[in-house]
Amino acid sequence: MSNTNDPMAQAIARLDRALSQVENRLHRLQAEARDSGDSDADRARLAEELDKARASEAAMAEAAEDASEALGQAIAELRAAAEAAEAAAEAGNG
Repeated sequence: MSNTNDPMAQAIARLDRALSQVENRLHRLQAEARDSGDSDADRARLAEELDKARASEAAMAEAAEDASEALGQAIAELRAAAEAAEAAAEAGNG
């Protein structure tokens, strides 16, 4: 009897092919899991960077607001000084 007609040999060959397919699928799933783990780490790192950027943006916005108020006050003081100097000059000339 040849192996091609032997039901046991055929069953073993089918089982071997099925096991190979399972092993291949397992390797693909393991690779996908590793990639997914890398993606999760990347997502976590990016989320942390985004949080830091948002905090930095908030701090910069607050600093810009403070600078704007300080500039506004400085401009008002300069205008008042210029008006006082102009009034004093007019009083001295008049």
